Amino acid sequence: MSGKPPERYGSYSVHEQLGKGGMATVHRAERTLRNGSTQQVALKRLNPTQQKELVALFLDEARVLKLLKHANVAETYDSGRVFGTYFIAMEYVAGPTLQDLVKHAGKTVGAIPQAITLNLAIQLCDALDYIHTLTDEKGEPLGIVHRDVTPANILLSDSGFLKLIDFGFAKAAISTEHTGKGIIKGKFGYVAPEYLGGALPDHRADLWAVGIILYELLTSRRLFDGADAYETTTRVRSMPIPRPSLANPRVIPELDEIVRHALERDPAKRWQSAAEMRAALVQATGELGTAIEHKVVAEWTEWAMRQEPGKEVSGVSHLHDLLGTPRPKLKHLQTSELPPLASAPPAPAVVSVPEAPDHRKWIAIGVGVFLLFVLIGVLAR
Repeated sequence: MSGKPPERYGSYSVHEQLGKGGMATVHRAERTLRNGSTQQVALKRLNPTQQKELVALFLDEARVLKLLKHANVAETYDSGRVFGTYFIAMEYVAGPTLQDLVKHAGKTVGAIPQAITLNLAIQLCDALDYIHTLTDEKGEPLGIVHRDVTPANILLSDSGFLKLIDFGFAKAAISTEHTGKGIIKGKFGYVAPEYLGGALPDHRADLWAVGIILYELLTSRRLFDGADAYETTTRVRSMPIPRPSLANPRVIPELDEIVRHALERDPAKRWQSAAEMRAALVQATGELGTAIEHKVVAEWTEWAMRQEPGKEVSGVSHLHDLLGTPRPKLKHLQTSELPPLASAPPAPAVVSVPEAPDHRKWIAIGVGVFLLFVLIGVLAR
């Protein structure tokens, strides 16, 4: 660590950077409360810009975040402007993003266990059900759609609680900056196909993203990730979508079906609410027979993040027994070889067929021997 003192920014002491995007940076920061205690926060600051649209988006995010009070949404403490720079001070979550966990687990312990996946998916649906159904003081729907539900925007706390963050692209009735048709906001690999087609997204676009996240948790592989934006969006529009169980045979049929339903390209055929999807996940938890508490999620996450690539998995044997770890190696299948979820047949058995004997070789040898005897007979005369 360097001996550089923290930056002073208003009432905050700013420390290391936690993240950086095209619109803002996030740092760990501290502030002293009235009772004398120190509070750690995630300080999000808008990058210097002359674009009024970006300023409006940032202010819209602050406006939306002030309304959100839920265990699965990072809490917002303060917002404003210091030294001409807009900021939002939010709950600091000391844990990995879901993106970090899936990536690290894929290199060390394999896919996230189904019991952990179900717990996290239920928590995510709880967060989305809350924001999708939130109303103002008059009872009018606020119509909030997150529009950027991705593993990078989901944090896991050290107590096992999932925290949805980054409402920078959220659409709400109170927003001042409205997105026109043809303008895509969000990461292409998680954007719903109707959005790519020019339609303005509703809450079901967030549920499409949950389906992708479920697939990636269960398989430790990206679903629509292409070499560039064009290839990725082409896959989102038309790629046959595989069942998770094709890559991870442990996946139960109920989870295959939940993912299939979430990834219907026609939003009218998709889950119609986060509450509806949550109910299916709870039922699947019952079928799996392994309902777990948040503290188990925290313990497993901490254990998984301690494992090192290329080394033998070790530690917490009781979690192996509870969650069915270690898991079998995942099948590395080419996307083009995978059938769609709706009509995926069982994986065909691989049969080794011996090569057929080459009869032409033996015919040539026989002809050669015959001609040799003829030649010997001629010479004998």
